[in-house]
Amino acid sequence: PGQIEVFNWSASGQIICDALAVTYPTVICYVVDTARCVKPVTFMSNMLYACSILYKTKLPFLVSFNKIDVIPHDFLMEWMEDFEKLGEALSRETSYVASLSKSMSLAMEEFYRNLRSVGVSAVTGAGSEAFQKAVQDAAVEFQESYVPFLREQRRDLEEKRQAAVEEQMRNFERGMDRAKNKRSRDGASIGELDRLGEDVHNLTIEERDDFMDDMD
Repeated sequence: PGQIEVFNWSASGQIICDALAVTYPTVICYVVDTARCVKPVTFMSNMLYACSILYKTKLPFLVSFNKIDVIPHDFLMEWMEDFEKLGEALSRETSYVASLSKSMSLAMEEFYRNLRSVGVSAVTGAGSEAFQKAVQDAAVEFQESYVPFLREQRRDLEEKRQAAVEEQMRNFERGMDRAKNKRSRDGASIGELDRLGEDVHNLTIEERDDFMDDMD
């Protein structure tokens, strides 16, 4: 209880996932109470949560239908694979939420098509092998898809950081030029400004960054 709100609506969930993902292969496992999803509206609510978490974290995703010892999850798999069967189940509901769910169910079909899902029982251990295989497949997806994405993000951040440092350097140089023009002192003072500018030019990107932070 409360974990969906942490990972879906607050910044802390994203920070935790990012911190784990840069160190270890990271997979999101979304656990669904199968018995509570007998009502199609509840099922749709769970799937919308799952979809939002998937697109927010951008990590390999696995839906685990728990408590299959109480009720098999076959009907949920049918709803995910056959839009018309889910529509029939929703047509028996009369609430506004059911009508909304029915209108959104077709849009969710693409999400279901690419979704990795298994049924498990924490009590009997049923489905454990399928769950472990799904986690392994998701870990492979992490290496093949997320790691290149992470490297691209890191490269973009480094390019933006370098561009920001260069812009700060240009502002610094413009300030140096204005200072020289305003100087009415002797050539020695202007020479000191020139030497300072040359020293800054010789700094590395990291040293320039630290230097501009000190100037601020």
